Amino acid sequence: MSNGGREWQVSPSTPHTIGATTAACVIIAAVVGSGIFSLTGQFGAQLQTPANVLAAWIFGGILALSGALCFAELGAMMPCSGGSVEFARRAFGPTVGYLVAMVTILAGYILSEALVALFLAGYVDDLFAIDLPDAGIAAASIVLVLLTQLFSVRAGFFANSSLTYVKIGFVLAFVVTGLLLPLESRIEAPLSTTIATTSAPGFFSPAVALATLSVSFAYLGWSNGADIAGEVRSPGRNVPIAIIGAMTLVFVLYIGMNLVYLRVMDPSAMVGENGGPMPAIGATTARHLFGDAVGSSMGAVIALLFFSTNVAGLIGGARILESMAHAGEIPPAVGHRTQSGVPRNALLVVTVGALLALLLGSLSQILDLLVILITVFSSLSVAAVIVLRRTMPDAPRPFRVPLFPITPLVYLAVALWSVVLSVQASGWDPIIAAGVTVAALLVARPLLARKSKHA
Repeated sequence: MSNGGREWQVSPSTPHTIGATTAACVIIAAVVGSGIFSLTGQFGAQLQTPANVLAAWIFGGILALSGALCFAELGAMMPCSGGSVEFARRAFGPTVGYLVAMVTILAGYILSEALVALFLAGYVDDLFAIDLPDAGIAAASIVLVLLTQLFSVRAGFFANSSLTYVKIGFVLAFVVTGLLLPLESRIEAPLSTTIATTSAPGFFSPAVALATLSVSFAYLGWSNGADIAGEVRSPGRNVPIAIIGAMTLVFVLYIGMNLVYLRVMDPSAMVGENGGPMPAIGATTARHLFGDAVGSSMGAVIALLFFSTNVAGLIGGARILESMAHAGEIPPAVGHRTQSGVPRNALLVVTVGALLALLLGSLSQILDLLVILITVFSSLSVAAVIVLRRTMPDAPRPFRVPLFPITPLVYLAVALWSVVLSVQASGWDPIIAAGVTVAALLVARPLLARKSKHA
């Protein structure tokens, strides 16, 4: 497929090896992490009513689906490795494309892979009482993730799909059992809690708005469907099916999990021992439904979810680097594939970067400082659907965003709103961090490009 004489498949050697189901598994693995087992407990007591809790997850799902629909159109239109970057590059030019790519690979993949690995290590340490530093466990998990992808493309996708089926099976079993199992009692708010006596906020209150913003991060990962589109068979058909199908399933699972939480406890009861947010609502719910043994085993399940998320992240990160290499933004050797089609060099770069990131410390604080940058540049990839409708009106579009341009505008409006809320909550530090990061990336750009020309 080509547009304006350009082949949208990044490399002629990129194998079209996967169908819609395998692509959907990459998306689901990237999206479903520990958030569904913890987030509701962070804001449930403030929202006070089941309707408000469900509203936050429904609004977050609508936001995610809005972005996913835009990527479904663009991914079907120009299937290539690192599609989320290519969209911005085509719509806004090479400089913006380069910045989107660098922010995505550094914050969205390398730093995030390291942070998720540290979370995994914490659960493994608690579960087995291993007398090892969390950084060592995290590093071992990052290397193990690499081994799932290093030997063949088919084996790599098979490993991801297998983990995803386990993930889906567990969450689905939790939902079905949690909704059908007879409930002897319900967890009610402590008598000392005063929050339950205050009037509940409305659907469009700041409390629900902030909860929706938190929930939106639990839906992130749908961009992976566009990033692997170059390897999807019949992408005009299968990319939209994968993206929309995956996000629909995630939405159903997320709503189902929250229905279980709300069946087991009143939102005002979602508080920890110290009166703050409930730290592990999934484990608390499991203990109430199935007993202490099952509740305690939730740590092992969450560790597996983290591992699966990092497998999908490595797949997506390698494809972003491929896109950058073929655009001449980094040395072309990074984008080379082996004879069997494995993007080995890109996989190694992401892995080494994640291992080095473990040495930084305070990864959560770093990512919090970059939240505005991440939001702005990811929004540019979504906004590309509006620009390319104007600049490439005759390009084949096997799938078109419904309710255009309302759908992308909804996403962009909420993204802008989240930036404003971030500034209000954190002050100007994220703005300063974003400016410094952009300046540093622009300084590094000619150095990377020079190495690319001489590689």
